[in-house]
Amino acid sequence: MSRIERDVIGEVKIEDSLYYGINTLRAGENFKITGQTADSDHVESMVIIKRSAAIANRIGGKLPDDRADAIVRACDRIIKGEIHDQFIIDVFQAGAGTSYNMNANEVIANLALETAGKKKGDYSFIHPNDHVNMSQSTNDVYPTMMRLVAYRKAKKLSGEVALLIDSLKKKAGEMKDIVKPGRTHLQDAAPVTLGIEMSAWAYTLEKDRKELESAMEYILELNIGGTAVGTGINTSPNYQENVVKEIKKYTGFTYTASKNLPGIMEFMTDFSRLMNATTNIALDVTKISNDIRLLYSGPGAGIHEIKIPAVQQGSSIMPGKINPSIAEAMNMICHSVIGAQQALNISVQAGQLELNVMMPHIDYELTRSEDILTNGLSMFRTKLIDGLKAEEESCKEHRSRSFGSAALLNPYLGYDNVAKIVKEALETGKTIKSLALATGKITGEQFDTIMAGGVPKN
Repeated sequence: MSRIERDVIGEVKIEDSLYYGINTLRAGENFKITGQTADSDHVESMVIIKRSAAIANRIGGKLPDDRADAIVRACDRIIKGEIHDQFIIDVFQAGAGTSYNMNANEVIANLALETAGKKKGDYSFIHPNDHVNMSQSTNDVYPTMMRLVAYRKAKKLSGEVALLIDSLKKKAGEMKDIVKPGRTHLQDAAPVTLGIEMSAWAYTLEKDRKELESAMEYILELNIGGTAVGTGINTSPNYQENVVKEIKKYTGFTYTASKNLPGIMEFMTDFSRLMNATTNIALDVTKISNDIRLLYSGPGAGIHEIKIPAVQQGSSIMPGKINPSIAEAMNMICHSVIGAQQALNISVQAGQLELNVMMPHIDYELTRSEDILTNGLSMFRTKLIDGLKAEEESCKEHRSRSFGSAALLNPYLGYDNVAKIVKEALETGKTIKSLALATGKITGEQFDTIMAGGVPKN
């Protein structure tokens, strides 16, 4: 069985099992780019907007009760998980997201028709544009969907960052007494503890999370109600107020109606703010991953001051080799996010006059980055950080051979004298302690006290 649908270009035959219509079919044929389509967050967010719009239009007296009820029932079914496979538009599509908006309009219309006992394609009762898209334009619906999705995913990301911070703080407490050499320029430096290193990581991620939460506040302002150019043409009475109220009620998030719809439509920098905050997390996590890879290096010919969980064999040729695979994967995830920031920012500045048509790309780079970073941080925490342990013997051995501790003697012997001691120790193999005592300026007991006091407790 099939049906015929028509537009200004012509007519097409569509299998009657399909809920999308002619606009979606044409876009599906045009944009065969990645094979990636909208995920459940995008589908649900778009349908929540359509549901809310139907209710707002009913309240405004423009959409009859029977049509509004059919649209709302159809939306409820999709939100619960039905026919998500009918949202087929590639993530790279027509500018501004028109293809995806029409995909949603057609699927909801045909499911609503079916729900009302009508045939698919009987658009005289419920039309994709006239009824499902009533009081809307792609230009305000699509960026509103972007905001709902980005905020939902950012909440998940923030939660994962919080869990990682807690895990790192726990490790800082467990390792607060494990003294080891500090390293600057990859050379011996004053001593630290593994706990101090872990607490520094946690502290930095706390700041990153605050920045993320701050950027999320900008995303709560919604475009809906602006229609084509931000002036709100063709909307039902009190539409903006009613539709935002319904979105807030349905999602439970504190969304607000924009006070300047043209401004929020033209400029996409709210998304770059959120992307930048996401990227800063990636920048710091990739540094943490790098540190872990260095600290784990070895075991026989590297630093190897920590032990990590063995999650898989590390080599197809060297038996028993265990690589820092989780940290390596985390690095690659972070690199991808960092690159996505530049791609997104290029599209953010590409707006022209009343609209930025690059919204699908902005949405793709941001939400993909949020997803992979959220999933990556979960992997990083559960498969690496939670099982990380100190290699105490290596830490002790390295501290005993490190010249970085000699800096603690500066206040007692002077910088130049300590420099001579370090030089002689390197050339002769004598210990820093024996050479310091030979100066006659400190005793053995004083030396031990100085060394012990060189590492603050965290």
